[in-house]
Amino acid sequence: MSMVPAKPLIGGRIGAALSLGVLLCGSICTGLVFVALVPVLPLLAAEYGGGSEGALFAQSVMTTPAIGLIVGGFASAVMIRVLGAAKLLMLGLSLLGTSGVAAFELHREELLLASRLVLGLSASMVTIATTALVSARFTGLTRARMIGIKGALGAVGSVAGIMIAGWLGDIGGWRLPNLLYLFGFLLLGLALLTIPLQRPAPVAGEGSGSAGEAIRLLWPIYLMVIAFGVVLMMTNTQLSFLLAEIGITKPTEASRILVVSSISSAIGGFALGSVRLRIGAGRMLPLAFGCWGAGLLMLGFAYSIPLAVAGSFLAGYAGGTFVPHMVATLAGNAPPAIRDRAIALLYSAIFVGDFLNPLIIQPVSEALTRHGAFRLVGVLCVIAAIVALWRNRRATKA
Repeated sequence: MSMVPAKPLIGGRIGAALSLGVLLCGSICTGLVFVALVPVLPLLAAEYGGGSEGALFAQSVMTTPAIGLIVGGFASAVMIRVLGAAKLLMLGLSLLGTSGVAAFELHREELLLASRLVLGLSASMVTIATTALVSARFTGLTRARMIGIKGALGAVGSVAGIMIAGWLGDIGGWRLPNLLYLFGFLLLGLALLTIPLQRPAPVAGEGSGSAGEAIRLLWPIYLMVIAFGVVLMMTNTQLSFLLAEIGITKPTEASRILVVSSISSAIGGFALGSVRLRIGAGRMLPLAFGCWGAGLLMLGFAYSIPLAVAGSFLAGYAGGTFVPHMVATLAGNAPPAIRDRAIALLYSAIFVGDFLNPLIIQPVSEALTRHGAFRLVGVLCVIAAIVALWRNRRATKA
């Protein structure tokens, strides 16, 4: 599929730099979907009944966007062919800002969850569109570096978002942090000025049959990504409740620990290109799984702040490495004819895992305690690291 561009209002080097900034900052939107309410989840739970019922609703508010992200991933795979990545980006940013600030006026549970659903849908559009545009602009190791930087900036935005959300939560309760979603309107303004609108033009010979067959061949990867999407959400959805079990309930205090995983995630993203070059792409998964296992086990045995900080750091680094590595690998290996759709489905797989996290972990936590759930997931990640390392060594010898 080729594109017929229209000239942006701001061109040249300045326009190119600003447009790249918009694309690399697209991941911040997805990060804010999850982290903006992380420090204030106990406050949200208290407003909606408290106890296990309130905690479950609070986790639903956190994870309902994952449904939108899943639906948005599949929908984006279709819309990106019809609209093009640039128009999909504009639509996503518009919906993101609108649905994000809607929480100020919505008090009924079903309406609040509906707004969070649209929020996830829009964030999915933004993430997929920006990743597709970055993947089309760069190739090879440069593409991997840019995707890593994109993920790292999302983590940096999450760091800032957690800290600001904790501060806003102390001032005005759990609703005030929704102001952070105005960031979508800021990116929209810059995108309209610097990113050329494009319309898709079909190319002869681009058949849907071969694309469908290629996507079917990628489903084993997607299934693996779903499983680790569950792991990816441990620090976002479960950590604040684990901290509450050890007496850390004030949003500002919790945010100081929660922010650690975002900082290390940024480190993982920024270093992705260098680490891949040094140890090889085949060893990236054992590295990520091993860090997840060690970090989650530390959190599972954490009854003090230092151990919780160390565990959060390792778990965050694993997530910051895993996601951009998988995106870069898929973007590099998928045929150009289906690259955008393959990327969209990859994010859908991640979002499916995100959504499944509370459905799986909450019953486990009730049976084993929150600490026990972290220990169990940590052990599974260690096993996955050993298997991945064995498979890599076997492939290298072959």
